[in-house]
Amino acid sequence: MKLKLAQLVAVCALVLTPAVLSAHEEATGVVKERMDLMDKQKDAMKVLGDMAKGKTSFDAAKASAAAKEIEATSAEIPQLFPEGSGGHPSEAKPEVWTQWDKFTTDTEKLATAAAALEEAVSSESPEWKAKFKDVIDACKTCHKTFRAEKKD
Repeated sequence: MKLKLAQLVAVCALVLTPAVLSAHEEATGVVKERMDLMDKQKDAMKVLGDMAKGKTSFDAAKASAAAKEIEATSAEIPQLFPEGSGGHPSEAKPEVWTQWDKFTTDTEKLATAAAALEEAVSSESPEWKAKFKDVIDACKTCHKTFRAEKKD
């Protein structure tokens, strides 16, 4: 009985492992670099989001560092999307390259919004949450046009 269970587990693992690999695990080269960069941005957004939602206390130094991370990484985005770097496992739509000017403008808008957020959080302005929403909106705008929806 134990042998059959072990065999079943082994077969399931062999069959299902490719299906559960994330795009990040399959990615290499510039695609992996940009996915890692987006993870840095996601982590910074989580720090800010938790503060905005009251899950953690506002900390101007941490919020400022997170906003600076988003601003700095935004400037790196275009160089991580060279022509021909689409397709699986990339989540980038072909529109990145067919609408390059809009794509780069969107990344500049994100950097600008992040800089405004950094200024607001470092001065502990009550407007920081509105500036954070501007960053969220910049991310959403770019993702809507240029990122393929994840399939479950």
